[in-house]
Amino acid sequence: MATGLLKPKDLKRLSIDPDTEQALVYFLSLVEEISPIVALDKHNTIRFATASFQKEFRSRPTMIGADLFSILRLDSKEEENLKENLNKSRHTKLQNQEFRKGNKFYGYTAFPFGNSIGMILKDISQNKKLQKKVANLHTKVLASQEEERSRLARELHDGVGQLILAAKLHFQAFQKSAKDHADSFKSGLGLIDRASQELREIYTNLQPSALKELGLEAALTSLTTGIFPLQKIKIKTEFKVPEKIPQIVQNQVFRILQEICANILKHAQADKVELRIVSDKNTLVVTTKDNGKGFREKEARIKQTGFGLENIRRRVEDLNGTLFLESAPGIGTTYVLRIPLKQRSKEKI
Repeated sequence: MATGLLKPKDLKRLSIDPDTEQALVYFLSLVEEISPIVALDKHNTIRFATASFQKEFRSRPTMIGADLFSILRLDSKEEENLKENLNKSRHTKLQNQEFRKGNKFYGYTAFPFGNSIGMILKDISQNKKLQKKVANLHTKVLASQEEERSRLARELHDGVGQLILAAKLHFQAFQKSAKDHADSFKSGLGLIDRASQELREIYTNLQPSALKELGLEAALTSLTTGIFPLQKIKIKTEFKVPEKIPQIVQNQVFRILQEICANILKHAQADKVELRIVSDKNTLVVTTKDNGKGFREKEARIKQTGFGLENIRRRVEDLNGTLFLESAPGIGTTYVLRIPLKQRSKEKI
């Protein structure tokens, strides 16, 4: 069996026709550049290794005849798992396997090859990092869902639930003695009206009816006039919203501004807010400004107490839009969103 990779120059010593020689040169050059490949005997001794394998795991001038594990130098757990898989691969092909070497991850396929074992490897470290980011994002999404469920539970229990309980007590008192508790029935009805109003506020926050029935401008007017004046914050608005906007754009823009308004109320300590929405050709331009205390964006993104900024960025990206954010301690915060109103045309392939 060959103990190394045949070089193109070695073909000169072989009695083969020019066309075959050209094909073999091309093949050998191709093998040199693809993923690391190694062949092992039954003792896991390297009998063949491509140049890419030797480059990836370089530890000595030649690897031929060396023990694979003396080259890889894995920790005991990874080595044990790889040995077990190599033994299995003597009888069947194993795909989508992996091992870790230091800070790197390698995926590999191992398969029987005559009396040897063949391995094709690939550095999958970047893939593992992306998988970790996706997993972290999934965890954040689940945490956000749980937080929202908890918020709704508190609102229902502390608000609607308490009002209904109070109404029930009034009705029971009236039922027990209408004469002694003549006003209880009227008070109970008043409490039911308040509970109904709170329920409307809860489901309006989940899916504003004004957004679907009257459009983005009406929904935002309701949102801003409903929260800022109560906190003694002056709100200045300028809305020049096109009549026909895709519903998905309306929904996402409303949620983005809902998030921005919530951030202003929670963190900004502002007393003036400006909200402007205009259209520039086929682009919706949304601008918000506040005169609050501001923040350092990098620090806000690092904090684990919330990810409102990340939510805003992702919603803008989902709409193929751009986000400009300017903020610093003492100067307030400005958001400028540019959202295309038409879908991007698909490129011809």
